[in-house]
Formats: sequence, structure tokens, C-alpha cells
Amino acid sequence: MNYVLEFVDPLAVDPGQAGGKGASLARLSQGGFPVPPGLVVAADAYRAFLADDDRHAAEVAGLRYDRPEQLVEGCRAIRERLIGRPLPEPVADSLREKLPTLLTLGPVAVRSSSTLEDLAGAAFAGQHDTYLNIADVEAALEATRRCFASLWEDRAVRYRHERGFAHERAAMAVVIQSMVASDVAGVAFTMNPITGARGQVVINAAFGLGELVVSGEGDVDQFVVDKTTGAAVDRHIAEKSHAIVGTADGTERVELPPERAGQPSLTDEDITELAELCRRVERFYAFPQDIEWAIAERRLYLLQSRPVTKFPPRWTRDESAERFPSPITPLTWDFTSDGFHESLAHSLGLMGFPPCETKWFERFDGFIYGNQTMVELYTGGEGVAFDSLEELAAAVPTFRDRFRWVQELPVTWARDLDRYLFRLGQLSAVDTAALSESELWDHVLTIDALGREYFEPNIAISITQGVLHRTLYRLLVLLLGPEEAPVLYDSLTGFCETKTNVVNRDLYRVYLIALEDPELCRTLSGVDREELWRSGVLDRHPAFLERFRQFIEDHGHREVEFDAYHPTWRGQPWVVLENLRLMLEREDGVTDPAERERELRVRQHQAEGRLFAIVPESLRFFVAELLRLTRAYTALDDLEHYQTTRLSVPFRAALVELGSRLQGRGVLDEPEDIFFLRKPTLDSLIAGDGIDEETAREARAHKAEFARQLRSTPPHVIGEEMEAPAEGALRGLPGAPGTVEGPVFRVFGVEDFPRFPSGAVLVARTTNPAWTPLFYSAAAAITESGGPLSHGAVTAREVGLPAVMGVRNALSALQDGERVRVNGTAGSVTRLE
Repeated sequence: MNYVLEFVDPLAVDPGQAGGKGASLARLSQGGFPVPPGLVVAADAYRAFLADDDRHAAEVAGLRYDRPEQLVEGCRAIRERLIGRPLPEPVADSLREKLPTLLTLGPVAVRSSSTLEDLAGAAFAGQHDTYLNIADVEAALEATRRCFASLWEDRAVRYRHERGFAHERAAMAVVIQSMVASDVAGVAFTMNPITGARGQVVINAAFGLGELVVSGEGDVDQFVVDKTTGAAVDRHIAEKSHAIVGTADGTERVELPPERAGQPSLTDEDITELAELCRRVERFYAFPQDIEWAIAERRLYLLQSRPVTKFPPRWTRDESAERFPSPITPLTWDFTSDGFHESLAHSLGLMGFPPCETKWFERFDGFIYGNQTMVELYTGGEGVAFDSLEELAAAVPTFRDRFRWVQELPVTWARDLDRYLFRLGQLSAVDTAALSESELWDHVLTIDALGREYFEPNIAISITQGVLHRTLYRLLVLLLGPEEAPVLYDSLTGFCETKTNVVNRDLYRVYLIALEDPELCRTLSGVDREELWRSGVLDRHPAFLERFRQFIEDHGHREVEFDAYHPTWRGQPWVVLENLRLMLEREDGVTDPAERERELRVRQHQAEGRLFAIVPESLRFFVAELLRLTRAYTALDDLEHYQTTRLSVPFRAALVELGSRLQGRGVLDEPEDIFFLRKPTLDSLIAGDGIDEETAREARAHKAEFARQLRSTPPHVIGEEMEAPAEGALRGLPGAPGTVEGPVFRVFGVEDFPRFPSGAVLVARTTNPAWTPLFYSAAAAITESGGPLSHGAVTAREVGLPAVMGVRNALSALQDGERVRVNGTAGSVTRLE
């Protein structure tokens, strides 16, 4: 077995053998970066080190986490005993064979590299040992033993225990690397860690070794650098009283003369070169990096790179308003937040991203906000960035290796879908009326657990869809230029076979039956649709009623609002009757969706012919696969949402049944008021630890808050003042091409559907598939959120409706009846009065 790996060894890039630090250095070295040469003592060497240790498992099992002093002492005893153990002969022999060559270059640094460093949520920086300026083989062997033992530092042991990492999963690799006798060294972040600015590099520097910067034991210079130009836009030059330098025995602190203390540690040329290195490393990893660097004899070295894990949050409605346009009830959000962030952790791991250590979504005054810093960071698609066709062609092999999972995920997701649907069917068939309160709560938690399992990879689907579309668009810009690219992009992506298309075609069939029945048309137009449904009048129209009931049976899990507090179509079928009324009252009728699809398919086929006529031969297979995957993920994202909403029916039914029991106890005024409780409150109440009166007060208070939130307009950005309504043109994102003029009609929710006038410009926070029939009656669509890939934009393109997305504060800036010109190609809305 090869226990000692050189950085250039292909096995050294495996974090399971090299640990996080070692694998990163090996990848950078093999990627052509200026990394000092080194070795990795593999994690298998650590395992061999413990293989015949009969006492270790019992010592670890005996650690007392509830008694800090005993934990510190227990860990110290483990370390001391391990330091006294010899390295296995094969490990020691391999080090004695390879170290002399490395030591001819000068002293080495010996650093711990835990195999848990790259796990989601792990932050082991500084918790294990480092030894500097090691100059001989035997000293390096002793430092290796000490690094192995440092896996049992009490702070690292407690951290693993508190974060749920099993000790038996932990192993230690060791990095042995040539030291750089640096004149200047330090740390650089490839983004601004204070402001979150992605276009800036922040450099901390000091004379001597970088340990002074890393440890924070002295004053350092700081340079904020524009990543594009490489020029410093801000600099702070400290009075640096001392430096840390290497000695034969390790390191020592030396005082700096006064005339040098105030000198900048980096020249402008150094700053530019270092900023360029940061840009390259960030692009290599497709993620912001925290790097350690050194300069010796005017040569720049890269000593270490790891992903940045902490970012300043910026809470906005940019990402969240489309998913969550309205306030969310407390209970729904408790379940949703837990499931979403579990999916996020799983999806980011699947995609090869570092963990997201802050919340992606959070609830403020009932409305959901996205952490825009994280959204832009993880969805920007930097892993597939390219600036020319030649650069793309050269990167294709790397893309195929790095993103192999993109081809595999649709297959594995479809395989797991059947199990999810089967289990959901079983849970939906449970007679909730026969369950006790505790059994009902367990039933709710079981449905939630199924949903979490199903939803695990779904964030990856959503993010990947966006990255694929942006990659395709970037390619078209390079091929055609920015003027022609949008037109070809719309033609290539204007149609995709989705579940939403299936729903629209099925609804159109219901519409055709209604159209053939004049009496029914008059009835639908003249009677309140909920009253009509409850009255039994539709029994006089059996052909229509049969097809309508089949439609509800097939698609009744479609949500009107995301929140399970609101019934789906199955719970309020009159909403679909309202949609049919809008379609029937359209003067020029409704175009057959199948006919529109045929037109879009023809355009798509013609666009493909034009595309492949200009794609270089070397890229044709890649482009064909990119196009296929873009469409596949568009369909998959829609299908995933369609199947996710199936959970709402049994989930809501069980909660409303439990709410009915609590109403009977006097805890709730109405069964649906259960959604105004928090999940921990219900846990305690069902367990018998809660107090009914306190729970009743909580539900009423949250219900009153919710009623207020429904009438409010949330600020777009937390911490910023509401923007005043804009004068003149409003700007957004192009959603669907075309230009049209018409009067504004604002739609805040489904309660506004009955009043929507044919030919009006639809203005809304966002839309979901349940809103599709409004598009048949509207002249154009404007939404406050979303972009070209949102449901509203996709549907608008399919029905040929001009649309502008992401027009901030459109609902407050525009008034009902006001005439506007909507330019969906340019993404603008112009007032005409």
C-alpha cells in the first residue's frame, strides 16, 4: 500500500486519503498553480497507526462530554499515548525514502489534514497541529505522529461530538510541504468577506512568514483590490512592529526597524499579480476562496486554498418572491424551512459545492426572503464560465468529468419517483378520523419525512436548470452577438414538454365541452362559481361534470398558494370553474394549446438548424448535449414541482383533522387555525407538556398578524427603505417577446380572478401554474419577481403573451386602469398617461 503520496500523484486529490488540506494542495499543484512541492501521509497510514491499538476504542468511549475538565484530561491522555507510539514500519520506511529529496529544497512544514474538513457544515480550521521549519527526517516523523495525535485535541473532539460526526469516521492525513522563506506572506479572500462584493479581492499581508497574519498576533496591511483591473481601491498600511521568521528550531519573532515598520508590505505589481492568482484560483474551484500565499525573492507561491464558508447575508425578495409571493403561516414555514435547508445541504454536496453555513431563506414579518449573497454565489454557474469558443472547447473534457452527475440525476430522480408516489398513496389512504391526536401528529411527521426524502435532490434540479440556460445563452452570445442571441435563444427554449402543458391541454378539453353547452356558458358567467359548485346545478350538465371531475382527480393537487393553509384545487374546485369562465368570456376564443405547441416546435426545429450550421465541429456534440439537458431540466423542474404539490393534500387533511380535535378542546377557534401555531408548540401540546390557554393565545396572535401581513406590501430588501413609485418607464427582465398596450389590472391573489377584465395587462407579485388561464385573457403580464425561466415567463412564451419579469414594486407603482406599454423584448414598461 502506498502510504505516502506526492502532490502530483492522482490519488492525492482524494479527500478521503489526503484530507481536505492535502487534497486541495494536490489539485492546485496538478492544476498548474505555483504550489511548493510536498507529500501527503495518507489517512490509511493513520488507520494503520491505530490498527493494533487495543486501548484506543475504550478510551474514546469513556470520554465525558458533560464534564469539561474530564474531557480535556481524557483527550490529553489519548494524545500523549499516541505520540509515544511508533509509526508502522511501512509508513516510516516510505517517509525515510521520500523525505530526503524534499528536504534538499530546505525545511518543511508538517500540517494536519483531517478527512472531515470537507464535510458539510464542518469547520476544523485551526483545531489540529502544525509544525514549521522541520529540517530532518526524524523530526518530520515525530511531527507526523503529533499530527496524528492532534485528531484528539479536546476542542476537535468536542466539535465532532456536537456536530454529530462519528469519531470512527474521522482519520488524519498529514501534509509535509517545502517551506517558503518568505519576504512577505499573508491571506487573501477572493471576495470581500465584509461587504460580500464578488468583484473585490481582500489581501492581508505582513513581512516574514504568514503565521503572523493567520494567527492575528500582529498588525497587518490590508489591500482591497478590484478583481478586474488588479488595482487597489483601498489600502491600510499598518505600523508593523515585528515579523515572524524561520529558524533552525522553528520560528521566532524579530523586531522591525522603525523605518521599515510603516512601509507597505506589497508593491502595486505584487498586488496585481496576487489579485490575478486569486481570480485564477476562484475560477479553478468555481467558488470564492480563502488562500494563504507567500512571496520569496520576488516569486509568488500559493500555500493553501479553501472555500470561504461565511458570507454577510443580504435579505431580498429577488429569489423568494416567485416561490413565496404571499405571507406564509408559521407552521407551514417551520416544516418548509427544515425540509428546504436539508435539501439544500444534500444538493450542494451532490453538485460538488462547499456547504452553505447560513440560511438560504428566512421569514421576516410573515414574508420569505432569500439570502441574495448565497443565491448569487451558488447559482452563478462559475463552474462553466468561458469567454471564448476556444476556451469552451478546451474546457469540455473538464466539464464532462466535473458535471457527470448532471446527466445522471434525471435518471436517478425518475427511479426514486415511483417509490415516493407509492408511499404517498399509502399515506393518503389512511383514515385520519380513526387516529388519536398523537397518532395524527405522527402521521403528519411521517408525511413530512417522506417529503424531505423526496425533495433532497430537488434544489440541485432547480439550480442546474438555471445554470444550463445561462450557459446556453452565453454560448449563443459568443456565436451570434448580443443582438441576435436573444431571438435564437427564445426559439430554442420556447417550448418544452412539461406537466404544465399537460394540465393546460386537459383544461382546454374541459373548455371545449363547456363551449358546446350555451346554457352552461351562461350559468358559469352569471353565478358565483363557489355557489354554483355547491348548488348541484352542474349535475344538469353531465358531460361537462364528468370531464371536470376527471380533471380535478388528475390535477387537483395543484396549489393555489404555496402555503398548505390554502386548499388545493381539490379543496376548492370553483377556482378552476373561475378559470374556465375567463377562458369562455374571451372574445376571440382560446387557441388550442396543441396548435401553439406545433408552432413552437417548428420554430425550435428551424432554430436548431441555424444553430448547428454555425457551431464549430469540435463543439457540436457538446452543444447538442447542452441543448438536450437544458430542455430536460426545464421539464424536470416543472415535473418536480408538480409532484411535490401532491404532498399538500394528505398533509393539509391530517393537520386540519388535528385542528378539528384541538377546536373541540377549545384550543383553536377553527380547524385551519392550527397553521398559526409553531411546530415546537404542537410537539409540546401533543406530548401533554403544553398549556391549552397559552396555545390558544399564540394561535390568535399569529392569526391576527397574518391578517395584517396579507394587507401589507413587504420591503424588497430588509434594512432598506421602500422605494418610491418610479416615474416614466419601469425596468425589469425580458420574459416573453412582443410589445402591447393596455390598461393595468393588479391581481393580488385568486380572489381577484373573477374581476379580471379581458384584454387587461396582468400585474402580480408572481404567478404559478394555477394562474395560467389568466394568460388567455390578458394582453400582457408584469410580475414583481422572477426572470426568463420563471413559470410566468415560460407560460407567456408558450401562449405568445408579452411579459416583463422582476419589475420591483410594480403593484405599488402601477394603478388599476392606468394604460401602459409592455415591451417584453426589452424588459420595459412605459406609462402612457
